[in-house]
Amino acid sequence: MKNKKGVALTLTLFILIIVSLLCIAFLELTTSELQIVGNHFSRLQALNIADAGWTASSASTEFPSGSGNTYIVTYPDASGKILSIGRLATGEEVTLEAGVTVRGGSSPYSIKVIDYTET
Repeated sequence: MKNKKGVALTLTLFILIIVSLLCIAFLELTTSELQIVGNHFSRLQALNIADAGWTASSASTEFPSGSGNTYIVTYPDASGKILSIGRLATGEEVTLEAGVTVRGGSSPYSIKVIDYTET
């Protein structure tokens, strides 16, 4: 009977260590998932801001006003491409590029989108 006195304490400590390790692993997993979600959210915000630029002029515009988020649309001459760049105040940036052909000979021009990429 004397040899069995420390078994309950040893078993309890062992279980406590296992549960603690599992909690630490779950906390690490949760932390990295939150970072992934935050990065994805920022990228989607920048994408939406760049997408808003398709209907804009070529001047850099803050959207929404006061946020520090901007978009700029450029039409490189004779390249057949339209670029829209969305930048968040945090530094995240998304560039949308559309290959286009122009239909009609006078302004306002009608365009046909040939391809569309996101970088």
